[in-house]
Amino acid sequence: MEAFKIQIAGKLSKVLGQTVQPFELETPPDRTMGDFAFPCFKLSKIERKAPPVIAKELADKVAPLIPTDQYTVKAVGPYVNFSLTDASVIQSILVPVLKSQTQFGSVASKSRDRWVFEFSSPNVAKPFQIYHLRTTIVGASLSKIAKHRGFDVITINHLGDWGTQYGKLAIALKKYESTLPKELTLKNLVDVYVQIHKDIDAEKAAFTASNPDAPAESAIEKAGQDSFLKLEQGDPEMRAIWLRCLEISLKEFKNTYARYQVDFDHYWGESHYESQLKPLLEKLKSEHIVKLDQGAWVVPVTSRAGHELPPCILEKSDGASIYATRDVAAAVYRYEQFKFDRMSYVVGKEQMMHFEQIFGVLRAMGCEWEKACEHIATGLYRFKDAKMSTRKGNFITLEEVSELCVAKSLALMLERNNQMESGNEQKLSEQELTLIAEQVAIGALVFADLSTDPSRDMEFDVERVISFDGETGPYLQYAHTRCASIIRKSGVALSEFTNLDPALLEKNLKKQEELFLLKQLGRFPEALERTLDQRKPSQLTSYLIDLTKDFGVFYRECKVVNPENPELTKARLALVEAARIVLSLGLDLLGIPKPAKM
Repeated sequence: MEAFKIQIAGKLSKVLGQTVQPFELETPPDRTMGDFAFPCFKLSKIERKAPPVIAKELADKVAPLIPTDQYTVKAVGPYVNFSLTDASVIQSILVPVLKSQTQFGSVASKSRDRWVFEFSSPNVAKPFQIYHLRTTIVGASLSKIAKHRGFDVITINHLGDWGTQYGKLAIALKKYESTLPKELTLKNLVDVYVQIHKDIDAEKAAFTASNPDAPAESAIEKAGQDSFLKLEQGDPEMRAIWLRCLEISLKEFKNTYARYQVDFDHYWGESHYESQLKPLLEKLKSEHIVKLDQGAWVVPVTSRAGHELPPCILEKSDGASIYATRDVAAAVYRYEQFKFDRMSYVVGKEQMMHFEQIFGVLRAMGCEWEKACEHIATGLYRFKDAKMSTRKGNFITLEEVSELCVAKSLALMLERNNQMESGNEQKLSEQELTLIAEQVAIGALVFADLSTDPSRDMEFDVERVISFDGETGPYLQYAHTRCASIIRKSGVALSEFTNLDPALLEKNLKKQEELFLLKQLGRFPEALERTLDQRKPSQLTSYLIDLTKDFGVFYRECKVVNPENPELTKARLALVEAARIVLSLGLDLLGIPKPAKM
C-alpha cells in the first residue's frame, strides 16, 4: 500500500501542479468506498469552488494517468477515491509477502540515517524494577523497527554503574562480609545495600537526638562518599569491589533481557566515560562555559525555546562528578564515535528537566549536532492490584509483576486445558502448560505496555492484561498460533507458497473478506513507518489488532479447506500463511513470544 500511495500522490501532483505528499491520502472510513481518499477541502479555499465540484474535476483529470489494471478512480463527495483492482492487490501485496517472508516491509539495510538509541539503563547492584521495563521494551521495539526500515541502528545500555551509592555498597560489603555467601547474587547486594541505609538512618536519628539543631550526620554516609572518591581516583581495592558488583548485576540483567528478546550493541555504563570527565571539565573551564557557584561548577542553560532553566551542575564542591557530567561526556563521545544523524534517549518522563539541561549544555558548547538529540519520555506504572499499589516505601520489581502474570496465565491455561474434550484435541502436558504460561504472560505484559502511549502512565490490571478476549497480547498470540496450526494441519510445505501461480490466486481470492485482509496486510510497512514517525509502538500494536480482527472475519466467513476445490484451498491457505508471516514479524518487532500451541 505504501508504493501505491507514492504513485497516486505523484499523479495528483502532476495534475495539480503542486506537490501532494503520500501522507495526505486518507483511508475511507467505509472500506467499500475505496482504498485511498484525497480530500479537496484545502483546494476549495484556493479555487473558490465547492469541494465536491473540485473532486469531480480532479477525478476526471487524474483518471487517464492511472493504469486501469491497477486502480479505479471516482469522486465521492468532497473526496477523490482510488480503489485497487483485485489483480493489483494479489500481485503487489500477497505475492511479495509470501516471497519476502521475514523481510516484508523492510528497507535496504543501513540505507537510511544512523540512529543511536539509549534505553533500559538499570542501576547496577539493584533489582530490575518494573519502571525499567517501559524504557527497555519501548526502546527495543523502536530500535528493531528502525533497523527493519533501513536505519543504521546502534543500541546502548547506559547502565547506572557510577556514583556515591557504590561507595556505600563497598562499605556494606565489608561490614557484612561474614554473613554473605562466597558466590554473591544480586539479591545479596540489594540486601546489604538496604541494611547499610538502615544503619545510616539509625546514625542520623541518634545524631539528631543529641544535636537537635544541627543537620543530621552519619559517619557511614561520609565513609561511603570517601570510598566513591577513592573509586574515582582508581583505588585498586575499590575498583575490584565495583567490578565484582558490575559482573553480578550484568549476569542477572542479561537473563532478563533474553527473556524479553532484548539485546544491545554496547553495554556502556556511566563509568565508560570516566576518563573523559576531567578533560571535559577542563575544556569547559578554559572556555568559560562553566561558572563557580558556591564551590560547585555549573553551566547556565536555557531550553530550546530560549527559556531559562536551573543551572546544570557538572562538578560538586567536593570535586566529585554527577550523572549530568557523565551524560554530557557520553553524548560527546557517541557523536565522535558514530557521527549519528539521530540519538534518542528512551528514559522516564521524570528526567525531562535533566535532558533539557543536558541539551542546553551541549548547545552552550557549540555542538550543532545537539539538534539531533531527543528525549522519548516514558510514563510510570500504576497498579490496580491492592497489594502492589499500597506498598509504601518499597520498589516493585519486574520479577514480582512477572510472577503475578505467570500465575494468572497458568490458571487460565489450566482452565482451558481442562475444558478440552478428549476426542477433539489432545490436552497439553504439564511441561507445555508451564512454557506457554510463561510466553503468554510475557506477551501480555509487553503488549499492555507497548499499546499504551509511551508518555502516559500505564494502569496495570492483571485481569485485563492476561485475557484471551479483547485487545490483548494473548489475543494476538492466539491468532498467530491458529494461523500456524491451520498451515501445519494442511500438510502443505511452506516452500510451496513462495512459488504459487498469481493467476491461481487472482482466480480464487474474490470475496470481500479476503480482499480486506489482503489490503490490511499491505498496510504493514506504513504502520512501521508511522510507529517511527510518532515514536510510539502503540501504532504497531493497533495495526496488529486490526489485522487480527480482519483475519477473524475472513476465517469465519471463508472456509479455508475445501476438499472439492483444491485450488481454492491452496489460495486461501496462501492467505492464511501471509497473515501468519505478518503477525509473526509484528510480534517479533514488539518482542512478544509466539507459542507453538495455546
